[in-house]
Amino acid sequence: MTRRAAALLGVVALATGCVYYNALYNAEQLFDQGERARREGRDSLAQARFGEVVLKAAKGYRQEPGGEWADDALLLLGRAYLRLGDLRNARGALEQAAALATRDDIRLAAGLYLGISYAQAGDPDAALPLLDQALKGLPEGRWAAEGHLWRARILLAAGKASAGWWDLDRAGTSHGDVRLDAALDRVAWGVALDDRLQTAEGVDRLLTYGEAGQRVDTVLALTQEAARQWGPDVAAALLAGADSARWQRNPRGLIRLGRARLLRAAGDTAGAREEVFRVANGYGGSAAEARLELARAQLARAQDLLDLHDALPILLPALSAPDVATLVEGLEEVERLADEGFNRPLAWFAAGELARDRLGAPDLARGLFLAYADQTPSDPWAPKALLAALSVTADEGSRAWLRGRLEGRAESPYVRAAQGQPAPGLEALEEELAQRLQEINAR
Repeated sequence: MTRRAAALLGVVALATGCVYYNALYNAEQLFDQGERARREGRDSLAQARFGEVVLKAAKGYRQEPGGEWADDALLLLGRAYLRLGDLRNARGALEQAAALATRDDIRLAAGLYLGISYAQAGDPDAALPLLDQALKGLPEGRWAAEGHLWRARILLAAGKASAGWWDLDRAGTSHGDVRLDAALDRVAWGVALDDRLQTAEGVDRLLTYGEAGQRVDTVLALTQEAARQWGPDVAAALLAGADSARWQRNPRGLIRLGRARLLRAAGDTAGAREEVFRVANGYGGSAAEARLELARAQLARAQDLLDLHDALPILLPALSAPDVATLVEGLEEVERLADEGFNRPLAWFAAGELARDRLGAPDLARGLFLAYADQTPSDPWAPKALLAALSVTADEGSRAWLRGRLEGRAESPYVRAAQGQPAPGLEALEEELAQRLQEINAR
């Protein structure tokens, strides 16, 4: 072989190695993107990224199965399969990575993730020895942190709380990418094991982790579990630091609204209202949600049309939010129908249905149903309005009065149907009513 031929072969080999390394590097970058999406709760994006990792890592390995980075590619392939929940292919890649490994860290990491695959499959007896062996040799870092996390889960599930909490501490401090999962696990296991101190510690950590705000729904769900376990007052106390959480404004507002609901459930209505008001005075999605909550509370107490106007100043600053705009449209429509009722009383019935179903204003709806029934007592739909009024009346005295009025309309198809009796003519009445209401609503 000439010198030139040898040189050319060397260049080709170097270029091939560079292409292989670059493919592996790109796959690792995709894996990191998938991990970020997973931590943020964006599961669909995470699954898509891990699927891309599988394609790229497998292709890279097939191009040079005996290459310098073959064990790295197989380890990455196995981890991606794990994230996708494909345990069979994950084990195949990880076992092959361990067999080909030329470095101890790759061999130990392959064994560690093989142990995690058994833990995910619900086989702690097979998982624990592999995790123990790997954690003895791996240095602090991402791999070890994940190993501690999974060993903690196994130990806590087995009732070995002290050892489990120790591993969970190590998982949370060994690598920043794992601390969120470790804190969420601490809260979940604290509730499951009836350990308030560990639960409180987990919540405190979550409130200081900026990335935890992206999992606000999960945090709220965990505090609801705490409320079921210990009562809403205890769960609300867990979130006492929510107003200073190191989260972005919107998730911080959402967690404070969650605390307000717990306070309300615990009977502290004043504290709950103060919390909601403070969130409502901000801006963004959580402020709009707080204003919706305040407005709905106002509507739930509304007795007449004048009370509707008290809800509008609450809602208007957040009118750009779709749910707020929908509620304001409902308020305006009820007012329009109420005005129309002076000319066409059936519009009061339509307004009552809207107040009940869309505004959540039962007392106002009751008044509108009764206004229609009183104005046109001979209409065939007046008994339906009385029944509708009865359905939103809580006071027993008022319910008895309404039942007395309905006794005088015993032959109405609506009353007969409500009593479980044959109701001839009901279908024709409903069809005509639907047509008339459609005409009223179309104005």
